[in-house]
Amino acid sequence: MTTPVKPLAKMRFLSLRNPAERGLLLLHDDGTFQVQPSEALRDEMARLEEVALDRAQTYGTRLGVGLLLAGTLAIGAGWLAGRVFGKLGFYLGERRPVSDVTLTRDTGGVLRLSLPGANRWQRIQMAWNADEVLQAEADDLLAKLAEMKSGEMKGAGL
Repeated sequence: MTTPVKPLAKMRFLSLRNPAERGLLLLHDDGTFQVQPSEALRDEMARLEEVALDRAQTYGTRLGVGLLLAGTLAIGAGWLAGRVFGKLGFYLGERRPVSDVTLTRDTGGVLRLSLPGANRWQRIQMAWNADEVLQAEADDLLAKLAEMKSGEMKGAGL
């Protein structure tokens, strides 16, 4: 029987443009980090991914008209990239090792999150303005994440 994972710190976030696009960042006691997006945010990320795929297909098609052989390869590569990278909505909510997560705050108070995607070529990046999160939760999450990362470094002998 597995022991349930407990969150050490959490931070809620929301989009000012669309408050339904919100979620929760969780730092777990087993050394993992997780994004829990709302359905609206998951749908918006999937929509943005489709827009990006549509743009890639458009540019690939234009190139193919000019360079028939190169265009054929580009369309095939675009299709393959869509299959390889097209699982962002699924992978967004996956738990990841803390060592793979980067969460920073810049001088303007903007929080930036970067974490691995479905494969080694994909990176998920998200950002929230200072007024889109609760500062106390953000401070707590950043502090606990830094503490957990420094503990990993010491434990790894680095």
